[in-house]
Amino acid sequence: YVNKVEPAWRSRMNVPFFLRDEGRNEAFLAGAKANGLLQLKGHKSVGGMRASLYNAMSMQGVEALIAYMQEFERTSA
Repeated sequence: YVNKVEPAWRSRMNVPFFLRDEGRNEAFLAGAKANGLLQLKGHKSVGGMRASLYNAMSMQGVEALIAYMQEFERTSA
């Protein structure tokens, strides 16, 4: 995963990231949906993915996304 935003300008509320192989985006989103992780598709003008932490996102939700990202990375090589 790649974050193209300069560290000094990164938001604590929106976490944008790109897959190193953007041809895997649809597979990533489909797997995320199957795991109950929704609304990860990035903004249409930017692309990639975006995890929004608004509306009191729980730590459990953040941990579920991390676990999914690690599993996707491990199994989709």
